[in-house]
Amino acid sequence: MNSNDSQNNSPLILLVDDDRTTRMMLRRAMHNEGYRVVEAADGIEGLELYKQLNPDIVLLDAKMPGMDGFTCCTQIKAIAGGLGIPVLMITSLEDEDSVDRAFEAGATDYITKPIHWAVLRRRVQRLLQEKQAEREILKALEQERELNELRSRIVTMVSHEYRTPLTAILSSAELLECYWHKWDEQKRLKHLERIQLAATHLTQLVADVLSINEVESGQIEFNPAPVNLKNLCQEVIAELRLAPGSLHQIRVSHYGDDLEVVIDEKLVQQMLINLLSNSIKYSPKGGEIELELIYYNPSNLTEEKGLSFTEAEFKDIDSPVTIFRVKDQGLGILPHEQGQVFNAFHRGSNVGTIQGTGLGLAIAKKCVELHRGEITIVSEVGVGTTVTVTLPSRTSASPLNPG
Repeated sequence: MNSNDSQNNSPLILLVDDDRTTRMMLRRAMHNEGYRVVEAADGIEGLELYKQLNPDIVLLDAKMPGMDGFTCCTQIKAIAGGLGIPVLMITSLEDEDSVDRAFEAGATDYITKPIHWAVLRRRVQRLLQEKQAEREILKALEQERELNELRSRIVTMVSHEYRTPLTAILSSAELLECYWHKWDEQKRLKHLERIQLAATHLTQLVADVLSINEVESGQIEFNPAPVNLKNLCQEVIAELRLAPGSLHQIRVSHYGDDLEVVIDEKLVQQMLINLLSNSIKYSPKGGEIELELIYYNPSNLTEEKGLSFTEAEFKDIDSPVTIFRVKDQGLGILPHEQGQVFNAFHRGSNVGTIQGTGLGLAIAKKCVELHRGEITIVSEVGVGTTVTVTLPSRTSASPLNPG
């Protein structure tokens, strides 16, 4: 076996021929076209290399000792299944029976010896183009299948999740219509608040559905610009609109000198709303929810009292970052389910009757990935959950390209 240029991404050709001189000339011709080449001296070795390397195309001599090219081709096709690996048979046999045998064995095309090099180059180029086109079609079909599955799951989720808030809105509206003149102001306000909370819940459901559709179809936009992080957090808290008399409190802490950084405001706002909404939702007994906002610049260190991050958490950070930490005292996540929390539609088995779509963390993770950031979660059942988001940050208006 001989291999070259194995580090690049050019098409990989498996060359199987028992004649060393022919292999040398074929290898040189294919290298000149920019392809990678691996060689085998017989059909058995060629079959083993195919299993190991999964090449893009096979150039296969028909007449070889031991396992001939026809048998080798048949076995390659059996291994490949429906993947459509192109096999170009190279043979000195020009009779009609040999050509029929080549196609019966599954060969995509054939070329005769002595080799016409210009014809060979064109055949290889065409077969590789056809293979690439097939890959793109299969990829498009797979994406369509995944999107259809996503739509089906969205329909199922929506039909289930929309019932409760819609029922709350309709029942409160009907009661207000019938008893407005009989109820005092406190009772009227109670039902108006019930309508407002249900409408807010529906709005969040619609936002989650639209967001996950954008995420799964690759249409989500990334538009970084300078943003004041303190103002952003205040807007997020205001949008959550905790109900009067709520058992939850949100405490916000800021650390760092420079709290205006280049991020996508819409994506970070959505991320924070999803994280805080989860903390509120899965803390049924109330309690304090903490949101820490930290701008950390290793070249400008200052001592921050009360900061819950340890020195060890900063030791590997060598460039400015913005860190968001959301901590609650809620249900917590079962240990064996913590690796699944960022999967769309996943919901913990311990959430009981608490409503939810299972989309919040999946959307938050995508928002973080578009910033080339990291999101981690630490949770203990009955104690609470802490989600930490770390985003690379710039303080100038230069574009932050996610790649």
